[in-house]
Amino acid sequence: MMIRLFVFILILQFVACQSTEVEDPNFIGKADGKYLPAKDTAAKTFLKEVLDKNPNFPSFKSDFSMQIQTFVPKKDNVYLDGKVYVSKDTKQVKIQLMDQFFGMIFTELVAGEEQIQIKPTSTKEIQTLPMGDILIQDPNSGKKYTIPFPVIYSYLTGNYINEIQNQKARFNTNDSRVYVTKPDGEYEYFFKEGNLDRLELTSGKRGLKAIAIVKTLGNQVHPPKEITTKVVSLDTEKENVLIQIKLKKSQITEVSPQVFRF
Repeated sequence: MMIRLFVFILILQFVACQSTEVEDPNFIGKADGKYLPAKDTAAKTFLKEVLDKNPNFPSFKSDFSMQIQTFVPKKDNVYLDGKVYVSKDTKQVKIQLMDQFFGMIFTELVAGEEQIQIKPTSTKEIQTLPMGDILIQDPNSGKKYTIPFPVIYSYLTGNYINEIQNQKARFNTNDSRVYVTKPDGEYEYFFKEGNLDRLELTSGKRGLKAIAIVKTLGNQVHPPKEITTKVVSLDTEKENVLIQIKLKKSQITEVSPQVFRF
């Protein structure tokens, strides 16, 4: 009886330690000032400063922990662990999601710039989707959570560098912003001292706004230390979910092409 009580107290302490609040960023939105075309001299100067400052986004692998905080229909927290692999050359990302208690992989995901493939380990079926939101199902509760994957993908691969070099990009050099329209929505990249500090997405097609902010590890810009993402409904302006990803034991290393196969 004493052993059972001791184990129960340990579990309660573990859950209590885990239940921390995720940082809640505010949505800034478009600036009131004028946005310059890519061919403008000031825009070209700003772009060069960003390109000179940014890293070469090397291949890496890392462990990570994920906290998903939901607000609808009630406030709840889900905790997952995982591993992530990123290829510099192909801009591919592989994510393995694991149960936090037992370390068992329950879902694998492979993503490129155009599509995402998802494979639960419980089946041989592979689901192929265009780049966009994904649903993650908690293996313990069965609940599903929407993750705005494009904004997370941008930070992991650095593919936003290609986006801001598009001739259709618009620049607000006073506020260090770059505005890009894509088929799935309007993206705005916020820079701080030449490095990407925040990404905001507004998608009428998907009925949401998403914010992603990044924290770095000292002078190491990539891989990032932490990515926090917030999803807000366009209809109600209420928060749907906050997602915090903390990268741990990141190693800059070449990743074999075999890794990105199921």
